[in-house]
Amino acid sequence: MLVLWYLVEIALYVLTSIAFYRLAKKAGLRKMAWFAWVPVLNIVLQLRMIGKSAWWLLVLLVPIVDIVFWIIWQVKLCRAFGHSGANVWWVLVPLVYTIIWIVWGFEEETQYVGVSA
Repeated sequence: MLVLWYLVEIALYVLTSIAFYRLAKKAGLRKMAWFAWVPVLNIVLQLRMIGKSAWWLLVLLVPIVDIVFWIIWQVKLCRAFGHSGANVWWVLVPLVYTIIWIVWGFEEETQYVGVSA
């Protein structure tokens, strides 16, 4: 059973990495797209997609504040790809939220619309 769990986790990691790789290309970040495969750098990639510096990663080191900023980042990321920020509440169900991003990454209709000020 543990082996099955690890296989599912590896499959989700690979699919999520491919999805964010494709989303980075749509966002015009071709040189940084490989960041999607590296665990901490994939967060940096998401920050770049919403127009934030990698220094914002340090906010994740502050308890409580990290949760608030993570939700804000995810709302901005959803909006940057033309989806409603309301989808971010699926972050409370991580498996569903991961699957949503995988679907958006492989969907041809998903377009990068940029971030609003």
